[in-house]
Amino acid sequence: MPFRSTGRRRAGLRTAAAVTAVLSAGALLATAGPAAAVKGGGPATTAARPYAMLIELDGSQFCGGTLVAPTKVLTAAHCVDNAGDVSALRVIGGRTRVAGTGGTVRRVASYRLDSRYTSPGYAYDAAVLTLDRPMPYRTIPVAGPRDAALVADGRKATALGWGRTGPGVSGTRLKQARLVLSPVADCQPYTEADTDPAAMLCGMPRPGTTDSICPGDSGGPLVSGGKVVGIVSAGNKYCDEQFPVSVFVRADSVAADLGIRTH
Repeated sequence: MPFRSTGRRRAGLRTAAAVTAVLSAGALLATAGPAAAVKGGGPATTAARPYAMLIELDGSQFCGGTLVAPTKVLTAAHCVDNAGDVSALRVIGGRTRVAGTGGTVRRVASYRLDSRYTSPGYAYDAAVLTLDRPMPYRTIPVAGPRDAALVADGRKATALGWGRTGPGVSGTRLKQARLVLSPVADCQPYTEADTDPAAMLCGMPRPGTTDSICPGDSGGPLVSGGKVVGIVSAGNKYCDEQFPVSVFVRADSVAADLGIRTH
């Protein structure tokens, strides 16, 4: 039974509802959620990817995010929804390893969900966090309407996250996976029913690999052509070789609603 989770549920707080689905093309079962690291792929660092933000809840890794302005972090709406008390979230920049102590910690002053998001839907699963103080790291521009080539089918894009690295294996550091953008129909059922395919992206493993997004990666960036083009929304529930599907919200479809400038 696939579902979207935050990797760790906070007692007494609202969590996303279970979603039952069977994916086409091999009956792939998948889920999304904030967790500890990309399956497959390779290591990444916040020195090379300074815009990658680690989000903690009560001291534990919870989600990922993207620094798009000194005080603005793009993430998934279901990360905010599942947090319950958003004031308990901490956004950390410059920390490659989950157990590290370096980097810069900021509190969340306010947040905004895309007005079209409906839990537990997948389309418009986007939010922006406003930090209490600026982050001292390089931001990344958000793709806009003129960047259609960056999200064309067949183009390669890089996903980043601190989520699980295998079945039951928590991630310990930032990782990245190079995925092939594919027709949204390849990521059904996330691209049908109550969702909007025009607002979503489907990422599949490159030939010969089984790379995918896993629980704990939710909210993290999908990067193409030096811009953030997507937000991690759903992925490989089991973090294994059987269900390598990764679903993202198109950044250009939510930027205006969230008050984010595109470039």
